Amino acid sequence: MCAGKSERVFLVSSALPTHVGYARQSDPNQCLGALWLRRCPCRIDPHMNESIDSGFLLPQNVGAERLAKQLGGESHSRVGESTEFSLRFFDSFDWRLHAAGLRCLQLRAPQGALVKLKPAEGGAPLDAVAYAPELAWPADLPDSRLRTEVAKRLDMRVLLPLATVRGEATDLSVLNEDEKTVVRLQLLTMRVEAEGLEEARTLWPRLRLVPVTGYQRDLDKLTTYLSEEMEWPQSPDCLFDEVMAAAGREPGDYSSKLNVRLRPDQTAADATRTILRDLLATLERNISGTRADLDSEFLHDLRVATRRTRSALSQIKQVLPEELVADFKQRFAWLGQVTGPVRDLDVFLLELPRYRASLPGSMAGDLDGLEDLLRNAHGKEQALLKRKLGSAEMRKLIADWHEVLDADVLPGEPAALADRPVEEVASQRIWRMYKKVLKAGRAVTADGPAEEMHELRKDCKKLRYLIEFFRSLYPGKELKDLIRALKVLLDNLGEFQDLEVQADKLRSFAKDFVPENPHTMPTVLAIGALVADLLRHQQAAHERFADCFDAFDSAENRARYTHLFKHKVARRS
Repeated sequence: MCAGKSERVFLVSSALPTHVGYARQSDPNQCLGALWLRRCPCRIDPHMNESIDSGFLLPQNVGAERLAKQLGGESHSRVGESTEFSLRFFDSFDWRLHAAGLRCLQLRAPQGALVKLKPAEGGAPLDAVAYAPELAWPADLPDSRLRTEVAKRLDMRVLLPLATVRGEATDLSVLNEDEKTVVRLQLLTMRVEAEGLEEARTLWPRLRLVPVTGYQRDLDKLTTYLSEEMEWPQSPDCLFDEVMAAAGREPGDYSSKLNVRLRPDQTAADATRTILRDLLATLERNISGTRADLDSEFLHDLRVATRRTRSALSQIKQVLPEELVADFKQRFAWLGQVTGPVRDLDVFLLELPRYRASLPGSMAGDLDGLEDLLRNAHGKEQALLKRKLGSAEMRKLIADWHEVLDADVLPGEPAALADRPVEEVASQRIWRMYKKVLKAGRAVTADGPAEEMHELRKDCKKLRYLIEFFRSLYPGKELKDLIRALKVLLDNLGEFQDLEVQADKLRSFAKDFVPENPHTMPTVLAIGALVADLLRHQQAAHERFADCFDAFDSAENRARYTHLFKHKVARRS
């Protein structure tokens, strides 16, 4: 604010509006309209007007009384009631609503609580429901379009609070010479709270201007005065972005997908460490959520990062010192082992609805005993996992791995390919693994042992990981087509393997029930029927394998691999 303008008086002249009601206002996630409540005795109106009104940022020292004075004092302005409110934004840990162009938020005020799902670019909400408890699982939301849309995007992920805005809204009125209200205002003071912030961060005060029917000229005049004479800046249109910045969050800052940019001339050792650092960051981001058992995807992403780390150490050969590789392969194998039991139980619990649906209706309820067994086992294994992930051994693994990846010089004898261009090393490793997959896949027979497909799946996963590690080195479209063909084959092999593992595990679970006990006999019989159904689906997956592999082994796909990888190996040789 400029000196000499702070005491300027703004006078308006107009007629008294025909109605006096509480202001309705704009988009809760786009602007400060989230903070406008329709005054009613017991609830917040879910259909409040979504129009975006003009607003200004105020100096920090401008309170309601001072603002009223600047607007003409008691004869030309009036300070009304103040209302406390909170606005909390939600999304999944991996920003699935943000990726879908949506915002989920909860508005709390004395009148009640309102949850909205809105397009990120603004406009009317997809839905709004009155809901007071803390948000968690989409299923906790009231039956509504909002719940349907959130559940569709989040799948198995839980809604987590991103940040909370707490504030106070103070009503003001601008009066004409007849003391009639011609413009309604609302002064908003807000602070942001979020996990990781030691103390709340204060946002700039906002002044919202709300038109009164019949007095548009007065609104325009006041808007011009505040903008040109007072030189107050317009408030940003997107409160969400401002709140995330204050909370130290960057929307979309987490993805389980590997995200590295490598240079073709980068040394293989440097590129490998770049890949491993990204995997370590993903692993670390998921430890807290896994220990808290917020949702099963935290553990899933942690295990994938662990598995990819082990694969990188094993498959990017002769790049890192041999002793270092052997040491950390063993240590990350430990992490894979301690996280395995909970993940296995997660899978079974997630599959239970499908299991029940696959059985005759009369038997679906007989799986209740199995569900009780799984949940009890999950509770015990989760408690054990929580301790192991918080153990000194785990902390030392992470610290030692950081030290290796951040070291100027790697410990141990330099590996033979450490200083070779990464494009050369990557192409060579991918091409060799591809040829191994072709050989193994062509050897699989219709009546061959299941182990053939299990081993082929392992090789296919190694191939996929190698391609994903180095995908930034190759043309995006060609690589996308190549990955798509590999994924079809992997899905088939994965289904075959998973069904067999599930059938074997279910047989072992059945042993925990006493067959002679009339109370447990229905559960044993239901498990038996379920195992038979799983094995039928496994056989069907086996029968589809030939077609899936033929598509992978097509002339077109072979040409892609030859063009992308073999030729580069040949040129470098």
